[in-house]
Amino acid sequence: MTSDHVAVRLAQSEVALLIESLDSHEYWQIGDELPRKNGEVFIPGDMEPDLIWADAEPTAAQRAAIGEVLRCRELADRLRVLLDDGESATG
Repeated sequence: MTSDHVAVRLAQSEVALLIESLDSHEYWQIGDELPRKNGEVFIPGDMEPDLIWADAEPTAAQRAAIGEVLRCRELADRLRVLLDDGESATG
């Protein structure tokens, strides 16, 4: 039986670079289908009140992009936890 998990040893600076890369990927690649401004991609629920999506229903392409943005953000959050844990362990 094979696992879909991979163990990788990375320096904190490499984890930080991956987080930055995910943010860039979200904005420049996935965000093409979505509202974006000043380095931020906006998906439903990002702001309260939601000035962008309150009166708009996402298209099929936007729904797919929203799913990809969420995947990127979740991965970046998981990496941030690792980075934060490493900083607290060494600091």
